[in-house]
Amino acid sequence: MNGAVFHGMRRIRFDSERRGEVFDQAFRYGIRVWGERERDGKTEIRCGARDAVRLSALLTERGVPYETGETEGLPALLRFCRRRPGIVLGCLLSAIWMIWSAGLVWDVRIEGSRNVADERILAYLEDEGFGIGTRFRKIDFDQMQADILAAQNELAFISVYMDGTVARVQVWEMIPGSSGKHPEGVYANVVAVEDGVIEEVRVREGMAVVKAGDVIRAGEAAVSGAVAKKDGGVRFEYAEGEVLATTVRTLTAEAPFERVEYRPTGEEKRAFFLKIFKKSVKLFENSGFDSGYCDTIDTIGKVCLFGRIPLPVWCGTIITRETAPLTVTLTREEAEAEALAGLRRMIREAAKGGELAGRQIRVTFTEDACRAEAALYVTRDIGRTVEFTVSGVPES
Repeated sequence: MNGAVFHGMRRIRFDSERRGEVFDQAFRYGIRVWGERERDGKTEIRCGARDAVRLSALLTERGVPYETGETEGLPALLRFCRRRPGIVLGCLLSAIWMIWSAGLVWDVRIEGSRNVADERILAYLEDEGFGIGTRFRKIDFDQMQADILAAQNELAFISVYMDGTVARVQVWEMIPGSSGKHPEGVYANVVAVEDGVIEEVRVREGMAVVKAGDVIRAGEAAVSGAVAKKDGGVRFEYAEGEVLATTVRTLTAEAPFERVEYRPTGEEKRAFFLKIFKKSVKLFENSGFDSGYCDTIDTIGKVCLFGRIPLPVWCGTIITRETAPLTVTLTREEAEAEALAGLRRMIREAAKGGELAGRQIRVTFTEDACRAEAALYVTRDIGRTVEFTVSGVPES
């Protein structure tokens, strides 16, 4: 069977009633056969390509009818490759690419981030010259991690290690108030950044100087770092805490009765590109319009092998659509609906990070537009830490 590896093998089929004669000839002349199968009154066997020629001649001499198949195995594969050189070239280029890219970062995966966005962590890595497409064997990971921790105050710990070609990044975020000992002589107050009515003051360090129901102005202290002592003296602390207050904001959205909009004409052109690691290659672009107003839409997607294994390859499309100016006239009802829709979007944005306590909405019309106004009452933390220094005072 060793010769069959290089010279291939062939299948021989004959009537099952002549089976004894066939196997007798094969045994007499030392022809090795295997893979016997019987179906529909026919027996099929396999043997090496050279032995198949000998056995075929013997069966012909004895008048045994038979059928032979094409040569299978390595010779068949070589014939297939000669007819399709593109497949061979593609496999060769793929092997070269896999060997070359084995030392590059294919993907970066972040674990442990909750409040710090992954994009910010990736940006910290990029600032140190590390990201998808980086040759990681040249990276001093210990030095890179130390530099990242020294350059920002959002992460208390970062670890980067390679899992094959995937960079795994583990982070611990800085806990508020845990940044360590403050420099000697540096203290802080918690002050209001906008006007409001105090709902609650939560003090971690320092002393509250306002209480629920008080009106506080922007810039005034809510938690003081100067704490009075029982003996009449003062000690200084680095004040920390939250100042929950109800604030008032005025929002305005307008919708003109007449305006110019740019509407698609239906003409568009598309450009396709391929990005491998950090390199982008423009593939082709179809013909389209040459000038005028246009909108551009970029789409890009990462290539995943078998839909599960992400590769450092992206396919993208740039769609440019031609637009033309069109004058649009709205009725009072349409303008009011548009103004209110815009105001609702502004309210949602203004209420982020707080709790909406109430609102008052008023709609008015002018000669040219509809105006929607809202007085918004939002309860949120308006406290911000402001440091100050005191010379010659030891820390508490």
